[in-house]
Amino acid sequence: MKKFIYIALVITGFIAGCKKDSDPIFEDPDVRLSAVLAEDQAKLLSAADGWKATIYPIGGKGFTYYFKFTADGKVSMLSDFNLTSAGTIAESTYRLKALQRPTLIFDSYNYIHLAADPDAAISGGGASTAAGLKSDFEFAFTEAVGDTVKFVGIFNLNRMSMVKLSAAESQAILAGGLKTMMEANTLYLIANRYPYIQFADGTKGAVDLNPVAKSFKFTYVDAQNTIVTQSAVFNFGINKIVLSDPIKYGNVIFKELLWDSATKAYYIMAGTTRITLQNGTAPLVPLSLMFGYQNTFAYRKITIPASGLPVGVTSGFTAVYNSTVSLFAASSPPTGRTITTIVLTLTSNNTLSVDVTYKSGTSTFLASASYTYIRVGDVFTLSAPVYNGNWVTRTTEIAPLTNYMLSGPFKINWVTSSNPANTSAMGGFYRTADPSSFFYGVL
Repeated sequence: MKKFIYIALVITGFIAGCKKDSDPIFEDPDVRLSAVLAEDQAKLLSAADGWKATIYPIGGKGFTYYFKFTADGKVSMLSDFNLTSAGTIAESTYRLKALQRPTLIFDSYNYIHLAADPDAAISGGGASTAAGLKSDFEFAFTEAVGDTVKFVGIFNLNRMSMVKLSAAESQAILAGGLKTMMEANTLYLIANRYPYIQFADGTKGAVDLNPVAKSFKFTYVDAQNTIVTQSAVFNFGINKIVLSDPIKYGNVIFKELLWDSATKAYYIMAGTTRITLQNGTAPLVPLSLMFGYQNTFAYRKITIPASGLPVGVTSGFTAVYNSTVSLFAASSPPTGRTITTIVLTLTSNNTLSVDVTYKSGTSTFLASASYTYIRVGDVFTLSAPVYNGNWVTRTTEIAPLTNYMLSGPFKINWVTSSNPANTSAMGGFYRTADPSSFFYGVL
């Protein structure tokens, strides 16, 4: 028995002698996390001239941000969210926290929160979801490569990329370069209603820039007379617009519209070849390819709104419309009847309706005419009208319109306005016997 006790004591002493004063199997996780967060903090502070960040929220649009971080938890910010945020620097706070991954949190309200604001009037997002544009303001670090640090949003998984700015780039942004580009784009779209890109093979691709939705659409008609469309969202840079996705035509691929401040024009680079965007006098894609009953067509209605015929258009139909409005107004003294809208609609592959909504006092009525049509290419021939009771009751007042709709055939085509304030997409039914006279309205 004594022998066994002796052996046990020897073994115990051997083990104790082998133990070191400190013997952690793994490094303390708190220590490791503190080191990682310190490294990430150093990354943020390493950009002496600040960072350019880009986010394309899943709810739409694209945004550029300027960030400058300080060691005491402050961040200065600019953004192309709107003209104010592009020209007025704002300071807020940030912090780094170890969640599942090291995370950058913008913890006080600033421009980066605008796209995520639940108030649709602020974010421009959907009012029903109260989620803004589903952007993020808390981001997990994913990787750092060279001068670029990449993140993923904690809540909506939006990707954010931050690139170190050079001194010249930083100075340009701080001097209002984003705001200048946004204002230049506004003026460009006023002066260039129908911009397009013409390629070496003669094909023209229409460019649709929507500064409200920050959307870009590129459309052309291929050899089979089929409309081909590519879309992206965009954000503003210094003297350029940056697309979320590349646009391709043949061997030409571009992801930026570059701005020439001297000529006030955009251009793209096809390799080493510069292609300047040109301006058309009307939309490039024929409306006949976009107007039809099936869901594959972009349009099936032409609407004359309550405000009346769109401004800046000269057509023989204007007199017909004005006469109809006047006859309705005089039909029920002393207040008369008021036409609110007139809508031409393709209701099937061979029927078309013209609906006149009007008010008498506080009551609203609908006078409707339904026509059978035969379509050959872009020409519609109407026949066999069927009128509802209100159209028949208002036979005298509605006569100018009744007669006009039977004066076809009509050719569907775009309508353009000479008034720069009228930016609506408009279409018209042009009388083939007299193209200067056409029923027209908003598509």
